[in-house]
Amino acid sequence: MHVSTVPGSSEWKDKIRFQMSEDQSVNLQTAIWGLSQPLQSQDASRRTLELSIESPHLYEFLTKLDEKNINTAVEKSPQWFKKTMDKTAVEAMYTYLVKAPAKEGAKHTVRVKVKCADYPTSIYVVDEKASQNGKLVYHKGGPDDLVRNSKCMVMVETVGLWFMSRQFGMSLTASEILVWPARRASGIDAFTLSNDTILCQSTEPIFVAPTADEEIRDDEMSIS
Repeated sequence: MHVSTVPGSSEWKDKIRFQMSEDQSVNLQTAIWGLSQPLQSQDASRRTLELSIESPHLYEFLTKLDEKNINTAVEKSPQWFKKTMDKTAVEAMYTYLVKAPAKEGAKHTVRVKVKCADYPTSIYVVDEKASQNGKLVYHKGGPDDLVRNSKCMVMVETVGLWFMSRQFGMSLTASEILVWPARRASGIDAFTLSNDTILCQSTEPIFVAPTADEEIRDDEMSIS
């Protein structure tokens, strides 16, 4: 079932298409688990990326989109489901775009499809060290860059609703993703230290003077 910005249109230019963060510095989303790994029998050309909902505006928009889809389904239930259904029945079938937090204190999430085969999703990786003074340096990336806890700015689109025997919903497909990679801490940065700790690396060799007992043992070994 096609959904577009122009009633009745299935033209590409009329697709619902939007960016899920305000810009590169406001409400970037976090990849919850990284890109899904398909099972052997599953389609590997379209994989799932679950993202946190950081922007209040995005949360409001997606919630309204869910509500719009449900209300439309109730109105058109005789055509879509071959019988009249009330809102409660439709809600039980509908797969929401907005997912409830997995645990207390967590964010709501939204899932998007990432195309990995024909006409793949364009993925760009930001080089944070080189991106300074308003300059954003990036290189072309791929699905392997969409790892857990990476920050993402995502452009999505949808062509409409999907239907199964007892479920229906709306899929969002990522057309472009700008990703700030999550780097694994290494070296001294891998340790959790108190906030007031100041790290200072010494370049001087460290000499540890022997204790009196150690000196005595060394003398005994020399005699023997």
